[in-house]
Amino acid sequence: MSSTELVSRPVMAVEQFRQEHGDIDSWSSVDWEVHQNLVDIALFHGPIGNRRARAARRTAAASVFAYVFVLYAVTEVVSAIRGPQRTRLAIHLGYIASGPARRADARLHYSGDLRFRQQILRVGLRVRGEVDRLSARLRG
Repeated sequence: MSSTELVSRPVMAVEQFRQEHGDIDSWSSVDWEVHQNLVDIALFHGPIGNRRARAARRTAAASVFAYVFVLYAVTEVVSAIRGPQRTRLAIHLGYIASGPARRADARLHYSGDLRFRQQILRVGLRVRGEVDRLSARLRG
């Protein structure tokens, strides 16, 4: 990626504002507010902002799903050892799966990040298979 691709119109607007208004020490509170608004627009709507939003979405989804996978593994191993019963872990797993995990999945889906979503689901199926094999060995 060349450096010209990283400089978007919003970034140019920030630079132009800085050149027009001179030294930062002389800025009024209104100038600071306008500058902050321009910086926010540049961060969220420029090429870097799009990458930042995608990285934040992916990080949140990976974190939530990793947490769900760990909870699932612990819940299955506990139920294999103690026998099938409704534990607080299972209730918490249900809450996380129906709340934060569903929202993270929807954010990936509606943002069009389907390849990453498929990768997470593939890993989840693999983890579930391994955990099920382990819990079957513990039961039998």
